[in-house]
Amino acid sequence: MKNVVRFLSVVGFSFIVSCIPGSFEVDNSMILEKYSLLPIYEPSGLSYSADRKDFYTVSDRGELYKINTSGSILKTLPYTDDDFEGVTVNPSTSNIYVVKERTGELVKLNSKGVVISTTNIIGESGNNGLEGLTYDAKRDRFYMLKEKNKGLLITFSFKDGVISKKQLSFATDYSGLFYNQATDNLWIVSQESRTITKCTVSGKKISDLKLPIYSMEGIVVNDEETEAFVVSDKDNAIYKVSLLGS
Repeated sequence: MKNVVRFLSVVGFSFIVSCIPGSFEVDNSMILEKYSLLPIYEPSGLSYSADRKDFYTVSDRGELYKINTSGSILKTLPYTDDDFEGVTVNPSTSNIYVVKERTGELVKLNSKGVVISTTNIIGESGNNGLEGLTYDAKRDRFYMLKEKNKGLLITFSFKDGVISKKQLSFATDYSGLFYNQATDNLWIVSQESRTITKCTVSGKKISDLKLPIYSMEGIVVNDEETEAFVVSDKDNAIYKVSLLGS
């Protein structure tokens, strides 16, 4: 009986360890650079600027910033509200778009950060609402995520006002995304699974990578899909990472 108890204890312990976030094997060499974003706290989205030389990021605290690739603040935009969770830019107009998690809204701003319009996408969703935002200029539509319970890929176009939803199942949650026009791929990050997943625009998984970075909530990818920048809510930092794996 003692041997049985000992065996069950070992099996139980192994199961618990396997379920601990971050217990998977990862390649730390994938992290190429790390820059602090302070005094930006809880960054929750990332987008290229219209000229792709710099980035925009938003904060859980309802603030919108333009930053350079080393994380330094170039501009603090005047629009403030509550619980921003994604940002993107239309490069042809320089308009900026932000999503708010709890209210489920997409906010359209001009390049100076002045509100143009607000559109209801999924309505009130508490702390499991809209996460992430990216713009597809090829199709003139936006992609968004519902974080979990249930995780969704959401598409929306101002042209026809149609909102479509596709359930996702390849991660525990879904916290940020980026559309790469050069390859017609979506890249989706999960803060809980600590993964970066390459997908089709319909949300079908192509491949993924696991990273030793907590609370990834925003991503941009280069055209060649060899490198990415991700922001960490927990670390208040931006990371440059390799997408080539080991």
